[in-house]
Amino acid sequence: MKEAETYRIEIEDGRVALKTASFKAEKGSVLHSGIFNKELASSFVAAVAAAVVLAFFALNYELGIIHYVISALIFAAAFPLCRTYLFKEPSLETVFDKGSKSVSIILKRPLRKKVIKRPLQSLRDIKISHVRLEPENPDAVAFVKKISLQHGTVIPGFGETEDFFNVELIFDGERFTILTTRTASEAESAVEKLKRYVDT
Repeated sequence: MKEAETYRIEIEDGRVALKTASFKAEKGSVLHSGIFNKELASSFVAAVAAAVVLAFFALNYELGIIHYVISALIFAAAFPLCRTYLFKEPSLETVFDKGSKSVSIILKRPLRKKVIKRPLQSLRDIKISHVRLEPENPDAVAFVKKISLQHGTVIPGFGETEDFFNVELIFDGERFTILTTRTASEAESAVEKLKRYVDT
C-alpha cells in the first residue's frame, strides 16, 4: 500500500475488503518521519549486524579485504530484510464475505497475524467516531519548540491538537475500529461504500 493513501477497498466475487495501515488514533512521534524513519532504523540494525561480524573476524583473524567484503555483504543483505520484515507497517484487512456470511478482521504484523471473525448478520452498524488528541503538557511543548527554534529546526505539527475519525463496526456488545483517518469526508466515503455493499 502506498504511504499517501489511507485505505483501499477491493471488490471481488461477493467479497469486499478494506485494507489500511491506519487503524488507531495516536499522535506522531517527536522524531519527525523525515528525520527518523524505517529506512534509517533498518540501516542502523544492518550496520550493527555488519559491525558484529567484523568484530568477530577481528578477534579471531587478521583482518583482510575479504572480511570487509563479507561485512559489506551482511549490511547489504540485512538492510532490505529489516525493512521488509522487521520494520514493516502493521496493516488491517476487513473482509465482508456474503458467500460465507461472515466479517473477518485480519491484523497483519511482522511475523504474526491475528484474525477476528464474526457472522455478518451480527453486524448492527458501521459508524464514525471522533477522537481529539490535545497536548498533555503545554509547558513542555513550548519549551521544546523554543529549544528547536534556537537550533534552527522546526518539528512539523509538534504540540498541535489533532483530530481523528474512526470507522467502527458495531456488533452485539462489541465494536472494532477498522480505519482511522484525519478527515471526516474520507471516513464518510468509506462508510458509504461499505454500507452500500452490506445493505445490498
